[in-house]
Amino acid sequence: MMMRAGYVMHRYVHRAFGPEVPPAAHSTDGAEMGKALVAEGVGVTILPDYSVIGCPLHRVGMIESRPIAGNQTFVTLQPAPAQDAAAAAPRARVRRTRWPRAPRSTAPRPRGPAPARRPERRR
Repeated sequence: MMMRAGYVMHRYVHRAFGPEVPPAAHSTDGAEMGKALVAEGVGVTILPDYSVIGCPLHRVGMIESRPIAGNQTFVTLQPAPAQDAAAAAPRARVRRTRWPRAPRSTAPRPRGPAPARRPERRR
């Protein structure tokens, strides 16, 4: 299964595999649907470890997290500045709880223009 075009993991797969992207029989909108389909045995998908490790399906053993051998592709996440005071507190809480735990990458950063970003839909 592949995330639909526009999702970060869709771009990640295309960067990681280049012209040899594995065929996908299904396309999903978001990690939760991808995890649910994997848990049902429909197929496999590529998701970031922070989306899988510790989630309920992972804790009960219905899905697993495995690294992609030899892969040097990475995705950098950065929280956008809050547009209003109501959004500032939750974003600050996420920054305090998630970002300090993320290991620093020692891999060289890619050069060249960044790909165009398409905002993900909010639910």
